[in-house]
Amino acid sequence: MRVGWPATRGKRALLISGIGLAVLFVAWLIAGYLVIVDPTVNHPEHADAVVVLGPPDENGRVDTALDLVHRGVTSNLVISVMSERQRQAKSLCTAPQVGFTVTCFQPHPATTRGEAQHVRDLARQHGWRSIIVVTSTYHVSRARMVFDRCLDGPLYLVAARRHISIFNWTYQYLYQTGAYVKAALQSGC
Repeated sequence: MRVGWPATRGKRALLISGIGLAVLFVAWLIAGYLVIVDPTVNHPEHADAVVVLGPPDENGRVDTALDLVHRGVTSNLVISVMSERQRQAKSLCTAPQVGFTVTCFQPHPATTRGEAQHVRDLARQHGWRSIIVVTSTYHVSRARMVFDRCLDGPLYLVAARRHISIFNWTYQYLYQTGAYVKAALQSGC
């Protein structure tokens, strides 16, 4: 019996490690689903401004924000433009609009945190208290965490949900997991 003991103990440790990793993997999938795929979103009736996070032309972000503006939820549209390739956002930024104002900016640094810092400064400058943030579904929870650190007033997150391929969902699941951990480890705005 003693000859088989080390082999049995090694197999048992390997089995326990495997089960532990499987449990962690399933927990990551469930948590990721709740945070990345099906985050808590808001349905605001009024706010001082709506902010479109970059890239603004992705997943119908600009269209979602414009819908809010056209429904009279706000008359201030703010767009984070991270590159010149974003045609829809670029046209809104360069052409005067009737019935609402458009403010465009390039965040420095070009991150969600940089966007939140710039929006905080705009809110102070214009006296905005309540802000709607429009981003893709997979980015809502992390954006909420980052913006909550920078803004004092009511914050509403709205998800743009169009044109997200299974490949993009897979990529975002992995990317947002890492970015969420990084954001959780940062403090302050």
